[in-house]
Amino acid sequence: MVSKRLSPLLIALIAAVAAVVLVIAVGNALSEDESSSDVILDEPGEYQQPGIPTNAPLAGTALDTATILDLDGNDVDVATLLDGRPLLINFWFSNCQPCKREMPALQSAWATFGDRVRFIGVNTQDSASITRSFAEDVGVEYELLRDPDAVLVTANGIATFPTTLFVSADGTIQLQIAGEASAKDLESALENLLGPS
Repeated sequence: MVSKRLSPLLIALIAAVAAVVLVIAVGNALSEDESSSDVILDEPGEYQQPGIPTNAPLAGTALDTATILDLDGNDVDVATLLDGRPLLINFWFSNCQPCKREMPALQSAWATFGDRVRFIGVNTQDSASITRSFAEDVGVEYELLRDPDAVLVTANGIATFPTTLFVSADGTIQLQIAGEASAKDLESALENLLGPS
């Protein structure tokens, strides 16, 4: 049996023809896909503003209430938190570094104003045990509640953390601070909330 070998020139020619056929086939397939997927807008689209999460503007509006949880898992109607005193509500969670940094200032403000303003910390993500442990670690003594299903957060249009609401005794939000509040910010806001002595 005689073995015939293809000449290298013939192999190169066959490979070149195969490559050209492949390039033409791929090019045709791409041009068909491109022409069938072109989208032409009759009217220009609209960009949804804002493009990043921001809180709803709440100053001057009534605090929207909801049912959230205490650290023992009991329901708490937020409307019952309005006990005749102004209210500070701070929305936070343990992995939020600005939340952690502002907690000593909140604790200090509570020590000064807590007899005249009710302080509530609302944890939006953590379990009760993590909330308790975290509060002990940072020395928080004011009341802590949980909003694990984000019902209070959603009702009030809260999108960033931390956020602190300053609510008058009649339930009207006087001020909101989105982001880390300093001791000076808290003192000024609480003095304004309380009004002239």
